[in-house]
Amino acid sequence: MSSFQDRQKSLFNQLKEAEDQIGFSKTNKAAPQDYGTIDKFTYKKLKREMKQFRGRESIYKRPEANLRECLRAKTIPDHIVNPQKYKYYSLADVTPEQMSDSTNTATALAHIREMEEREASQTMMETEMDPDEGVFKKPTFHISSVIKRTPKPEEKPVFKNNKIVMPEYVVGVTKKKEKKLTSPLIKKDKSQKSEDSGTKVELKLDHLFEEDE
Repeated sequence: MSSFQDRQKSLFNQLKEAEDQIGFSKTNKAAPQDYGTIDKFTYKKLKREMKQFRGRESIYKRPEANLRECLRAKTIPDHIVNPQKYKYYSLADVTPEQMSDSTNTATALAHIREMEEREASQTMMETEMDPDEGVFKKPTFHISSVIKRTPKPEEKPVFKNNKIVMPEYVVGVTKKKEKKLTSPLIKKDKSQKSEDSGTKVELKLDHLFEEDE
């Protein structure tokens, strides 16, 4: 056993001596290269290569912004300097009913109707001025006649937060009932039907009259 340990020690000693002779340990202990630093020779070479591009405009260079453009202009607004040029509008006296959708649609339809009447009057004046000349009239399309008025939704009780909320009712105010427009043609048809029925009754009762001898 002692002879084996002696041989092992002698072997390791020889390996260490051989390693020192070759110099493997010295090269292995060398300091690693620092890639952050540039050699003077390479720096001079790079500077010499870039010298030919000095003074030229680069395609990758962004134009420098002016300092005045970067900073916000501290100017007073024109409506403060010259208030006489502007007109102040306030919505303080406007009620919520005037700002509802129904009033907006009504005013829009009235404006469209007014424009249509103005166009019709202009065309009438043009035709009166030149009665002999042939005038090609542009086909008119009345938007107000096509747009249907949306009926007001009926107020019904609503179930909300486990409670039945009834519609608003003002004491002493009666709701206006909308009158249904009946065309005169329907009335004429009804009168004609009644007349026809009367004549039919007369014809049926002819056999009841006694003939005078």
